[in-house]
Amino acid sequence: MQKAAIANLKSKAMKRLLSLIALIGVTLLSTAQIDQDDPFKKMDEQYKARMDKMNQDYAARMQRMQEEYDARLKKMNQAFKKYLKKGFEEVEQTEEKVKPVEVPKPIKQPVYKPDKNIEVKPVDKLDPIKEPERVDIPEKHDPVEIELPEPVKPELVIADAAAFSISPIFMVPDDAKAYTKSLTIDFFGSPAELVVDKRMSALTIKTVKPTSFAAYWDDFTGTYYQVYLESLLTYAEDKNLNDWGIYQLIDLTSKQLHTTANGRTMWTWAMLNQAGYQAKIGYSGSAVHLLLPFMQEVYEKPFYNIDGTNFYLMSGQKSVKNIMTYAADFGGATKKVDLHLPFALNFTDESNSITRKTTLPNESQPLVLNMDKTVMAFLDSYPPTVNTVYLNAAMSASVKEALYEHIQPRIEGKSETQAVTYLLNYLHNSFEYKTDRDQFNREKMFFPDEIFYYPYSDCEDRTVLFTRLVNELLGLDAIAITYFSHMAAAVSFSTSIEGYSFLVDGRRYTITDPTYINAPIGSVMPDYEGYTPMAIKINNDSRLNNIWQTIARSLEKGNEGHMFIADRTVAENGKMMVTGWFTGDITIGRSRYTAFGGTRDLWFATFGQDGTLEWFTPVNCSNNGFTQAFNAGREGNIYALINYNGSVSMNNRRLAQSQQTAHLVLGLSSRAQPILNETIDFEVPEGKKLAFYGKYKADGTKIDLLSFPTDKVNFEPKITIDSKNEVVVRGVVGEIEGLTKEVPIILSSADFSAEAQIESYMKAYEQQRMNRHMVALFSTLKLLSQNGGRISGITVRNLMNKHNPDFYKENPDVYKSLLSMQFVINDGGVVKVETYKGRSVPLFSMKIKNNSNLQIIKPDEDSYQIKFLNGVEVGKAIVWYNLNSITLASDGEMVFDYDTDHTRRAVNIDEVIN
Repeated sequence: MQKAAIANLKSKAMKRLLSLIALIGVTLLSTAQIDQDDPFKKMDEQYKARMDKMNQDYAARMQRMQEEYDARLKKMNQAFKKYLKKGFEEVEQTEEKVKPVEVPKPIKQPVYKPDKNIEVKPVDKLDPIKEPERVDIPEKHDPVEIELPEPVKPELVIADAAAFSISPIFMVPDDAKAYTKSLTIDFFGSPAELVVDKRMSALTIKTVKPTSFAAYWDDFTGTYYQVYLESLLTYAEDKNLNDWGIYQLIDLTSKQLHTTANGRTMWTWAMLNQAGYQAKIGYSGSAVHLLLPFMQEVYEKPFYNIDGTNFYLMSGQKSVKNIMTYAADFGGATKKVDLHLPFALNFTDESNSITRKTTLPNESQPLVLNMDKTVMAFLDSYPPTVNTVYLNAAMSASVKEALYEHIQPRIEGKSETQAVTYLLNYLHNSFEYKTDRDQFNREKMFFPDEIFYYPYSDCEDRTVLFTRLVNELLGLDAIAITYFSHMAAAVSFSTSIEGYSFLVDGRRYTITDPTYINAPIGSVMPDYEGYTPMAIKINNDSRLNNIWQTIARSLEKGNEGHMFIADRTVAENGKMMVTGWFTGDITIGRSRYTAFGGTRDLWFATFGQDGTLEWFTPVNCSNNGFTQAFNAGREGNIYALINYNGSVSMNNRRLAQSQQTAHLVLGLSSRAQPILNETIDFEVPEGKKLAFYGKYKADGTKIDLLSFPTDKVNFEPKITIDSKNEVVVRGVVGEIEGLTKEVPIILSSADFSAEAQIESYMKAYEQQRMNRHMVALFSTLKLLSQNGGRISGITVRNLMNKHNPDFYKENPDVYKSLLSMQFVINDGGVVKVETYKGRSVPLFSMKIKNNSNLQIIKPDEDSYQIKFLNGVEVGKAIVWYNLNSITLASDGEMVFDYDTDHTRRAVNIDEVIN
């Protein structure tokens, strides 16, 4: 009867009463005649009353938050409507800029002719200057001391630029469903299934004047535009669309909803503003025009300078010399359109695929590449822009993987110079040369994919592909160098190389020209030998990059098994920022650090561009903490969103304290001093969550802090530095990844069994008609997702043999691999995998290393996401990529997200398990 009484307890109440049960157990045994429910009935009632009160408070808070948000949004919309009536002034058009090309590019591809009488020596052609000018170069065989001018900083790109800017905060009204309709947009040949308020098709503008614009804004904001934004952002995130993709999708939708040019422009303008973009309208005569600001310079489009920002005329009409427009932005619009494309576009429809062939050096059998027509059409829609957009763009997964798997074995075991020479030979001899003017009658720089799609390419296009191959296949830093009519590359080798070389930010780069046919490393085309080129820095953030490898080795040396790297980024000033956690004792440089009270402590560090440690600082957590989001400010500040409970301190100074799971928004200056620390500790009932949004100035001054129920707002934790250098932080309070509730106990701690717990979950999932393989997987993840959850290889074996005795026969490799994961345990929200004898475990297309770490996230009731922190790769025998996450759906669908460009692949579990 004692066990029956305990079993009747709710798991939450029982967890809090375990110590009490242990104390009164003897008394209960000696008083068996007493009603077994009596000792607990009062406590159960108290617990229920507390939970009811918490739920009531939560409901009241939700209603208050909704009312506050609605009032705030209404006030903001009304203020903008009022401003539109009187804010228009005339602005003069600035003529479009043409991408600078001082003289025509070479009509024919130059061929290298070696001069055996000249010994080529390294000559510094110094860091970029603003205007190329003729300089006298001493005889190459007669070294002379040269007085070096002050270098000019090269153009620099933030390494981890977001694929799409931070999405807006919006809540879909409760009664929106009655007004919605589905529509399918043809997105460059692929269907985009979206949802829109059906009343939007009736929105019109009859006269072109400010009062009409204000009235249109009022009518637009009276519809449920949020339903379209929700479907738009869902599609954009699934396809990895950037800001340009979001703009194109909105523009294409406007053409389906409205028949007039002014109607389409007005709808696009209003929706872009509600999506957070600083779009403007202007008018001239009876026509309305859309004006957009970009983070990069855009060519071949006229623009208007408004308060120091260029707003480009999207129609491109040069005849609209002067235009009436306004200066202030809508209160909810903070973003410029970012043209960077760091994430691989996720279009994988085989029916939309075309094939292209390329031949590698000394090979007659061509490599066949599958390319997506939607991707190619989307890339072709781009306005001409700065070189860094193309040099840092991601390749399509199908192109990248086929190309890399073909090249990798051919450079395996080669020295750096041998491997680079092979890649140069490939670029020299595999593509037909023709200038952009000859092929397109305009300047068009290729994204990496496009060189395989079009019949001809020039020097810029080959440099884009070559630098990507060097960085990702060899892990070597590369830069692009531009002359007045030519672009080439330069590579930073680990040893000194003969030939022309350059110092950029203290590192030596040797020229490697992918257009100069058969030219060896270090050779410059004769026409450019006397000129100083400009340097363009490239991302160089590959998994193999030697600077990141140097940083990782310096942190992990002597700290193996205790030091873990979680995230990294590059600040705009070129500093490299890294964060992670450590346990036990570690040594960094000459300093020794000890994790507080045996728990997991966090750390942050900054390195110079040469990989030299500038500072390392630990953040102590009395219980457990985890950095959920991380980014770098423009001046080298660090901003982090930390999950924690207990207390958090730094340099013996307490930063935050909370007895429940909470968030800490932490900002560190470029000198490792705290400039921002704010605790977000809203209390929520079990199973409930709250989303929050905070905005801060770079120095930590709070601008705004809002909270929302997650059933109305859907976004992932993220920190973004916006165009005003303001810090935007998003997070979710409740059952947070990294710090989750204690593992439930079925009977008592002595009787607890992982097998029994998983089986109880399996029974519940089986009743939901879940995919049969996902039943066991979801049940295991549910156990492991809770702090303290653990499972061994023996448990896996017993469950499989009991519930699917033929599994080991039908899936011998999977069965063996699962048993090789000797022990899996969730410690403070981070799940660690220990393998048999420390060996790597192959599973599906994954390779799991010993002491790998992961987190388990539950986005909704029908899915789990496994977020891999370190030690897990995905690929084939030849090329392996770091695995970022796997999202598992109850119907058996699995989505793998991998590599720094967040390539995605979908597969059903039934395809890999019998």
